Amino acid sequence: MEKLHIYLFGEHDAARHEQALIQLDKAGFMVTLARVIVEDLPTYVLGRERPELQSLIRRLAPRDTLVVLDLAALGCNARDILATVMQCRKAGVVLRCLEIGHADLAGRPEPSVVKALRALVRLDATCRSLRSRASLAAVRATGKHTGRPPSLSEQQRQRVLQSLGRGQSVSEVARRFGTSRQTVMRIRADTPAA
Repeated sequence: MEKLHIYLFGEHDAARHEQALIQLDKAGFMVTLARVIVEDLPTYVLGRERPELQSLIRRLAPRDTLVVLDLAALGCNARDILATVMQCRKAGVVLRCLEIGHADLAGRPEPSVVKALRALVRLDATCRSLRSRASLAAVRATGKHTGRPPSLSEQQRQRVLQSLGRGQSVSEVARRFGTSRQTVMRIRADTPAA
């Protein structure tokens, strides 16, 4: 038999709890107080780090219904909310959010809200990637080195080149300087031919 579970998230006091229960009742949900879970955490906490929410999702049986007041109850950003929605879908749970209507967010076919969340996650990833590339290009334009610092100093690099010039093998030079063969080959490749 399908059971209705309510998850209230955020900083709530008794008056706000009462208001939330009234909202749920007006929306047509039959509220059983024994199935109301309240979690008082800041909104920046990831959904997977919300112990009461995670415990509730694990306990729910397939086709049970989980109702939240707003999307913020499911996570702290679009990617996090989408992860919680997918977790509910995997568990076979019906997920409803009062803020956006009565659609099953975890159901198939995917509601337009979930499609919009996916689009936001893709947009966010693209923007972060573009910002990262722009930042790297700006740093490189100033002539600064990006990435990991070199494992050998400039003096050691010169000595590596001298050793290679005397006919020592890449493996011998790598052992002598305590570095990898790849590093020695990279130093050799980065040196312009005389």
